[in-house]
Amino acid sequence: MSAMEHRATFELAPEAASKARAVVSAELGPAVSAKVLEDATLLVSELVTNAVRHAPREGLPKIELRLKVDPARVRVVVSDPGTGFVAEARLPTASESSGWGLYLVDRLADRWGVITKDRSEVWFEIDVGA
Repeated sequence: MSAMEHRATFELAPEAASKARAVVSAELGPAVSAKVLEDATLLVSELVTNAVRHAPREGLPKIELRLKVDPARVRVVVSDPGTGFVAEARLPTASESSGWGLYLVDRLADRWGVITKDRSEVWFEIDVGA
């Protein structure tokens, strides 16, 4: 597999998660296993949904999705114009309808983190094997 990079932006709107899933499927589908694709799609959906729910609405905010695939890993970055947050991958209770995003990232990704600069970035990596 050769290296591949892709960027996409989405309006801060409810349909952003489904559009992001479509990009992940189209870009990663031919390059990775079904399991890696499934995990990456779920995590992108969660992170984009979090951005839609929590990013500020001032100006014309956009969500940015960056995908990078190389022979060893998939790296995904989801960023929004927010000021950041304290990353907490706690186990939500079964009755909670939210709070699952970072928990799932922590469980499914091989590495992940949060970077706060002028935008909030949540990134994760999934090893694709050799």
